[in-house]
Amino acid sequence: MKLNIVYFFIGASLMACSTYLEPTLSVQSIVVSQDTAASALASVLAPYQDSLHREFDQVIAETPQDLIVQRPSSNLMNWCADAVYESQIHSTERTEPVICLLNKGGIRASFGAGSLSLSDFYKLMPFDNRLVWVKFPVWKIPEIEAYLLKSGGEPMSNCTFTSTHLQIKGLTPEMEYIWVLTSDFLATGGDQMTFFINTEQIPTNILLRDIFIEQAKHQGELILDQKPRYLK
Repeated sequence: MKLNIVYFFIGASLMACSTYLEPTLSVQSIVVSQDTAASALASVLAPYQDSLHREFDQVIAETPQDLIVQRPSSNLMNWCADAVYESQIHSTERTEPVICLLNKGGIRASFGAGSLSLSDFYKLMPFDNRLVWVKFPVWKIPEIEAYLLKSGGEPMSNCTFTSTHLQIKGLTPEMEYIWVLTSDFLATGGDQMTFFINTEQIPTNILLRDIFIEQAKHQGELILDQKPRYLK
């Protein structure tokens, strides 16, 4: 069935009638076929589509092997957490340990070995989640441990989960808190990470996706760590 699209053009005029002016409206319509409208729209959008394709198809990094999202830990989960951690750790001076904790559900695509384009990273992280610094009390760490034990593994950096204990580099008995790099979604208790609620937080306007893209460009060939970080 062929569908016609009707464009209405409304014109206003003033009609003189004895001692006052009376506004009137005249309506004209032009019938345009669906095929004609689609063709016209495609013609208008074509230059923009070509530009977007060129931008999103550009190769920004390489990977020597397949990268997968898989519990309890995987090379891609490790890389994502490391990318966030490395992007921040050198730009700040903090005496307390800093770790990164993300969620497996937030990583939406795997990578095949070879060239990686900008569009691959938009598939990896299609959400506009932003980075948050969480000042996390040491006494609440068992809540993270209980969560990890239940979930079976999440992307993490600068820490490992062994048996039922979260091993954090640089954490000493006298320290009262650590810093956790995570997403704004998780920082508000998303994905049942309720241990982040009611903590002191420093939001940023940095998209996690932009961190991944910039780290990939910086590395050229992705730096991969295969070592498991979740050992139940």
